[in-house]
Amino acid sequence: MSENVRYTCYPVTLKGMPAADDAVWDKAPAGELLEVESGRRPFLYTEFRILRDDSAGMLYVRFVAEDDCLHSTYRMDDEPLYTQDVFELFLSETGALSDYREIEVSPFDVIFTGNIHYTPQGERVLNMDWDIPGMKTLTRHDRAANRTEAVWQLPYAAFAAAPRAGDAWRINVFRVDHSPRGIELQAWQATGARNFHVPERFGWLDFIA
Repeated sequence: MSENVRYTCYPVTLKGMPAADDAVWDKAPAGELLEVESGRRPFLYTEFRILRDDSAGMLYVRFVAEDDCLHSTYRMDDEPLYTQDVFELFLSETGALSDYREIEVSPFDVIFTGNIHYTPQGERVLNMDWDIPGMKTLTRHDRAANRTEAVWQLPYAAFAAAPRAGDAWRINVFRVDHSPRGIELQAWQATGARNFHVPERFGWLDFIA
């Protein structure tokens, strides 16, 4: 298990969703994604940062990634974004690894949301009924710099309960990148397989005062 198994989420007060280059992101530690199976550094660098605004009831996520080739043809929400370029966040606000949320955003701000449930027999079931009213995303690709930046706004109201100081949610963070080199799968906590759905490898998102 990575030494970065815990990620500290700090509280901030904002006037709205921060831009990717807002200085407020300096308050959040950078989490680096690794090659999903081996845990080694991937070909392209990707980092994420997470902050929260309790007064606004919002969780904010930022991705910054090296990106030399965009591959994303989906234009409708809840299409299978995970088959092309995408950033992903899996989280369980209850701590139960048999049930967790799956949130994905393409380079063109197309959104996929769903609930994952494991039956007692170990079968994974996807329920697409879960949505996030008030979710906003803003993704920008700088072709000259080979860089993609994305910011997400996730309202607390979409989850079973708002986080409080001292709470810890289970999470993992992912990226799928397609290029002429092939398909690279990245994870904050490497799963040991070319598969993101390994909840026992999730880390913790610690909400501190």
